[in-house]
Amino acid sequence: MQIGQVIHLDGLKAEYSLFGKDRFSNCTLPEGYYVIVAVEDGYTKLAWSGPDGRPSRKHRYRVRTSLLDPIIEV
Repeated sequence: MQIGQVIHLDGLKAEYSLFGKDRFSNCTLPEGYYVIVAVEDGYTKLAWSGPDGRPSRKHRYRVRTSLLDPIIEV
């Protein structure tokens, strides 16, 4: 798992952060491609991947890293 890696996810339990906020709300990830933007404190922080592969500044999520370990090859 590397920062900048683009992964396809669908239906994972996650938390969503509203634009510019530090607070997260529970959600289920919609199917799509996500960019890994950080790995810290047991969480992998993700951003929706735009058409150009860059991380969205608006759509930010975090998922427990342990949920991604079986999905992503190290």
